[in-house]
Amino acid sequence: MARIERSIEIKAPPEKVFVYMKDLKKMPEWMPSCKSHKITSEQRHGVGTTTHCVMEQAGRIIEWDAVVTEYIENRKQAWHCDKPSRNDGIFEFEPTEKGTKVTFTMDYDLPYSILGMIIDKLRVSKAIEKNVDEGLTELKEILEK
Repeated sequence: MARIERSIEIKAPPEKVFVYMKDLKKMPEWMPSCKSHKITSEQRHGVGTTTHCVMEQAGRIIEWDAVVTEYIENRKQAWHCDKPSRNDGIFEFEPTEKGTKVTFTMDYDLPYSILGMIIDKLRVSKAIEKNVDEGLTELKEILEK
């Protein structure tokens, strides 16, 4: 299983950051690899909300459905996905003197052989890390305007 963890400090209160980020259809505005992200359940927020996401990673379009597994207003939102690969992710929002520390963590398995895992480390993980870094930087720019 691979793990990506990144943090950024945004000069905005947690309430502002959380409200913006919980509107999942806005994700393509700040995450360069995200082509669309929409809520697929009647429930719009909270544990049990389901979503469908389309991403482009390392030149491939990947679609998946996820379910929100943890939701604490202004503090945390976590999800789980089983197909096409397992991933568990979380956004955490921590108040700071200057605003909010946003931490993104994702654990994921890709359906690869041993050779595929090596390729993942060399290519896919690097692409995901780059997209997350660019996404958090863009998110900061948007929310600090």
